[in-house]
Amino acid sequence: MGAAVSNAQLSLREWQREALDRWIAADRCAIVEAVTGTGKTTLGLAAAADALGRGVRVLVIVPGVDLVEQWYHAARRTLGTVRIGRRGHLHSDRFGDVDVLITTVQSAYRDNFEIPDGPTMCIADEVHRYGSDSFSRALRTSFSERLGLTATLERSDGGVEEKLLPFFGVAITGCDFRRARADGIIAPVRVMTVPVQFSAMEYSKYRQIESTLSSERWKLISEYGCRDEPFGLFLQDVQDLAKDGDYRASRSAGAYLHAFSARRELLASSQAKLKVLHNLGSVLTGAGRTLVFSETKTSAQTAADALATAGVYAESVSSSNTSDERARLLRRFSDGHVTALAAPKILDEGIDVPEADVGIIVAASSSRRQMIQRIGRIIRPKPDGRAASFIVLYIQGTIEDPARGAHESFLEQLTEIADQTLDVPAGDAVGQLANWLGQSMSEVESARAMPRVQALTAVIAGQDVVDPVRTGIVSDCMLAGGLHADLATFDLLLSCMSILSAQQIEVLLLRFGIDGGPTHSVREAAKALGLAPRAVVRIEDEALGRLENQDVLPILDRLSRIDEPDEELGLSPLKMPTRIQ
Repeated sequence: MGAAVSNAQLSLREWQREALDRWIAADRCAIVEAVTGTGKTTLGLAAAADALGRGVRVLVIVPGVDLVEQWYHAARRTLGTVRIGRRGHLHSDRFGDVDVLITTVQSAYRDNFEIPDGPTMCIADEVHRYGSDSFSRALRTSFSERLGLTATLERSDGGVEEKLLPFFGVAITGCDFRRARADGIIAPVRVMTVPVQFSAMEYSKYRQIESTLSSERWKLISEYGCRDEPFGLFLQDVQDLAKDGDYRASRSAGAYLHAFSARRELLASSQAKLKVLHNLGSVLTGAGRTLVFSETKTSAQTAADALATAGVYAESVSSSNTSDERARLLRRFSDGHVTALAAPKILDEGIDVPEADVGIIVAASSSRRQMIQRIGRIIRPKPDGRAASFIVLYIQGTIEDPARGAHESFLEQLTEIADQTLDVPAGDAVGQLANWLGQSMSEVESARAMPRVQALTAVIAGQDVVDPVRTGIVSDCMLAGGLHADLATFDLLLSCMSILSAQQIEVLLLRFGIDGGPTHSVREAAKALGLAPRAVVRIEDEALGRLENQDVLPILDRLSRIDEPDEELGLSPLKMPTRIQ
């Protein structure tokens, strides 16, 4: 076994030291609850260092391949020269070759998964996931030491009481939001709730769905034996009936599940919410990163589209994306090329999401655990100490209305640490967010007039875009250079473009015909490069913007004003284009 780093060498927060001591005092068998963003992984690595220092091997169980990679790289940075392996997806390391093995639960619960003969510590990350009949098989009695980690020890079935606590023994409160705020671990928080109304047609549909849910629920409980409470067990029974019940029971269960999904989609995609989201986009174009939380893939995409039509570079991410596609989107989000991500449950846990300044909840989950995960994505401390801003959109008079008790425990935890909590009419939400983010309304109005707003609106509506995404000196010079430049001017244009990325150059060459070929519309360029049209708009806008803010701008400005040969530069005059109005 390699040399493991000692706990004395690890930099632990006060709550982490306290939780580690309490776990050791509980015979190294306990679950520690700590809200997202406060350092559960570091606590787990400290426990691993403790075990390795005593000659105990460590198995880390995680719910997905993304977390395998996160734990692996964190362990490599933290645990010294010990041998660390991975199991799951493309990796097949075994304990015979490593001291620490990080594996997906999908591998760990199999009967043929090999466990070393000697003392072994099990760290179960996102431990609430392992309360099911299948995944709980990964929690073997042969593990001599056990640490469960979770933001919220909560399940809608009886898995916590029946599977998890009997295995781990006790639950320890490590760090809740109040403690995190008091210790300065999380950012200051501001909360804005924004009520909206259904349209008449949406309300009529909502009432029909509610009627179906009520009648089918009564039938499923009274006639087909579904458990009434808790709701998670009722839903589990309904799903079982839908698959294995007799014809009438299966039909009733199917009707309930269909109505349940339809209500969720209706609440998340209401036109009033999308209108508020679109209006907020005029502020978000000048903000940092934004996360939008919804409940379905469709509503996440419509939310991203609503922001994009306001000029925000927004994308949706869901389980439909491959792991490579998700990683690529998260990198673009991290480096600022994408400034808003809309997602259903996939961002709730298990994925390392870059910090964001604004969180918008378009559809709130009924799960307190999921909502707490969402809070943690936004409240990470900001380098300059700025606050995290939350906006919760809800439809009045429905199951998501706080006045009717919706999300009471979630909102209570959020508001108790908030510096400011406001219930704001939809018409005032833009002004309030602008005020929070230090923007003037004139800046907001300028954002609404950006040329890229029209371009993004067009491509999302399925239309094409011919004119440049930005107007001004650079785009005029590029277009004129492509159509009329001689060789010397063409070389100079390429020299100016050398500050751009290869992809940005490719887009400009096609869009402006700088290489002597024809100009291409956005859709034509997208097809030629294998990109989405909105990606071409973004890349072109970023490229032109970069040229406007670099040392090359004076040269481009001079080129754009040449109406006779320039002997100093050795250039022929450029004939500037007539812009389509």
